[in-house]
Amino acid sequence: MKGSRLLVESLKREGVKNIFGIPGLYNMPMYDSFFEDVNNGELRHILMRHEQAAVHAADGFARATGIPGVCTATSGPGVTNLITGLITAYQDSSPVVAITGGVNRNSMGKLSFQESDTLGASFPVSKYAVEIKDINEIPLWVKNSFYIASTGRPGPVVMDVPRDIQLEDIDNVNYPEEPRVHYRPFRTVVNKDKLRQAANALLNAERPVLLVGTGAMWANATNEIMRLAEFIGCPIVSTLPGKSVIPADYPLYVGAMGYYGRAEASMVALESDVMVAIGARFSDRTFTSYDEMKDTRKTFISINLDPTDFNKGIKPDIELQGNAKVLVSELLNAMALLGSKHQNHEWNKRVNELKEYYSQFSHPPDDGHLRPWRILKTLRDSLPRDAILTTGVGQHQMWAEVYWENLEPRSFFSSTGMGTMGFGLPAAMGAKVGRPDKVVLDYDGDGSFMMTGNNLATAVDENIPVIAVVNDNRTLGLVRQVQDMFQNKRIVGVDYGNSPNIVKYAESFGADAYDAKTYDDIAEAIKRAMHENVPSVIRVPVNKEELALPTLPPGGKLSEVIVSDPRKGNKGNGQL
Repeated sequence: MKGSRLLVESLKREGVKNIFGIPGLYNMPMYDSFFEDVNNGELRHILMRHEQAAVHAADGFARATGIPGVCTATSGPGVTNLITGLITAYQDSSPVVAITGGVNRNSMGKLSFQESDTLGASFPVSKYAVEIKDINEIPLWVKNSFYIASTGRPGPVVMDVPRDIQLEDIDNVNYPEEPRVHYRPFRTVVNKDKLRQAANALLNAERPVLLVGTGAMWANATNEIMRLAEFIGCPIVSTLPGKSVIPADYPLYVGAMGYYGRAEASMVALESDVMVAIGARFSDRTFTSYDEMKDTRKTFISINLDPTDFNKGIKPDIELQGNAKVLVSELLNAMALLGSKHQNHEWNKRVNELKEYYSQFSHPPDDGHLRPWRILKTLRDSLPRDAILTTGVGQHQMWAEVYWENLEPRSFFSSTGMGTMGFGLPAAMGAKVGRPDKVVLDYDGDGSFMMTGNNLATAVDENIPVIAVVNDNRTLGLVRQVQDMFQNKRIVGVDYGNSPNIVKYAESFGADAYDAKTYDDIAEAIKRAMHENVPSVIRVPVNKEELALPTLPPGGKLSEVIVSDPRKGNKGNGQL
């Protein structure tokens, strides 16, 4: 058996059925070895149009299914093109296994053709990176890679296999039953004293709030978090990726807080006296001013699998290390032993007051142009409850943060830690491959869409029926907004011309395309796209003067939130 075949067999033993990638000189032996597997249907290879998109697709697959996605690339530019996708998965704690082909061992360090320092390039942007030194290591390191990627805090792993090892022969193969690696995943610590402290703090709180993040999604802790909220009778807010944890129609869920989050969610977070962060980092995108948050003098309780997060941003008063599902259940048990929580009606009344106050700013009337809130409402009304929505990065992402109502856990995915333009379409494709039973929609902007839009060719060739809704405003809207609002209208380097025509661009790949000029057009296009069940693009014109609100001034505090268009002389206060 050749090393390349050993690699393929090892991947199959880990349950791999889909590989997103692009072949080249140094991973070509692996492609030759899965020829029969692809032809007999045991493996599906999905030929992406750029290696960055291959990682995004594997990332979307992982987020939708909960199991690692797999991608592959050759050495040199293949590896370097992976880097953006790897750091995107790393920042958002998404399990991806990237198999790269390396130059022959006797060519290393000689500036040989397409030689790259794969480990040096990928190690800072991945959870782990390893170069195979011997053919016998292949089965073990495939198992190790999946173990590392999926346990503890998930993340991407890179496994580099030199070409000569792939071509080498092996007679006796030992497939390991268990991983063998010095890596140890973060453990769950059930500390009864700390749980009792946290329970007491919550039972005595007058204005408690739960903040949920990505870790709660990977722990599948939705039900436990809702039980905790109901036991306390307290609101839930989320980070942007934490939107995928709690259904938007859950009565105690207020929304995503932070830089472009819902103003009422940020105000609830500010006014709370005890905050429990569950699987969420105290990131600068959620808490734009750590001093402002510390000045509230609230008690911070953090439930986090990664203990290093306890020392980033805000130091929690009570640290509970481990799996969110396990520890929230333990916290509930501790509270039940101490007694039931009195319902704080004044706090709930205040939360509802904040919701009502900010609702007056969130749905501006039509002004002759399509409004983002109505676009997203039209999409929500047109799609099944369990539809999966991905986004690119830009104004449209911020509109989705505020207005999109995901109604099932694990149904909203976006590049949040890295803010990678071009994430939406390939991530939607990966999600659709992983969950073919779901309607999957990429909600995108023209700038972000064009970063990876060439992968429509893959969607058509591979019959991956995703729907891309592209907000077409002929500008890099979020950058333009900052220039307009905070840089004295010195707008430069952001506006596009008339190229390309989004509809013709989509049609050139063989995708169905719709030019939606009204809300009814959008609804009809979604209906037809779902019925036809082929890759589809819906162009939606958006006014380039439209703002993504709420927002903050650069470096601003949550209390300085801007909730209405200041260019129109609106004086809507950021705080109630």
